[in-house]
Amino acid sequence: MIKTGKTGLLAAALLAAALLAGCGKNAELDKFHTEMENFTQQANETFDVLNNIDPESDTAMEDMLTALDDLAAEFNTLAEIEVPRQFSAIENLADEAGDNMSQAASLYREAYGGEEYNENVAAAAAEYYNRAIKRINYISEILQGEMPTDDSIVITTENDAPGFKEDAGEGGTQTGDTGAEGGEDGTPAAE
Repeated sequence: MIKTGKTGLLAAALLAAALLAGCGKNAELDKFHTEMENFTQQANETFDVLNNIDPESDTAMEDMLTALDDLAAEFNTLAEIEVPRQFSAIENLADEAGDNMSQAASLYREAYGGEEYNENVAAAAAEYYNRAIKRINYISEILQGEMPTDDSIVITTENDAPGFKEDAGEGGTQTGDTGAEGGEDGTPAAE
């Protein structure tokens, strides 16, 4: 069986805490806050179910698989939440978390559902599960105003984000060096 640990519970709990501090009277933020609170509550309940499965029970395996299916559905609901621009950094992470948890649930069913346990498929399922949880942790950090510090992620600043240039200036003008002094190789810029 898999172990959920306290990481998933902590990350889900932190989502709600971070959002409580950041929401104002904006309807879009209020809706986002409510949907994130609902996700957090449902995910925590499912993590509790996973943590409290009696491995000696005759239904332990099916209980675990059902809980994983529930988590996959909840993570996919997270991926469908409309994210306000202020939190746009989490949108792809939520999509990836949903995809990874769905893949984990499917692979766990395959690993445990046949006549014989398939260790390789279970290992792949565990990897997808861990990826989903990692993304939830990233989301939690971002919502708290922190930058995730993992070598495997690339951080795009707002200046590099799609749509920023249109939002930043009048008529789409850019600020900063436009290369008037020359090209990257030191040659004069074309006029």
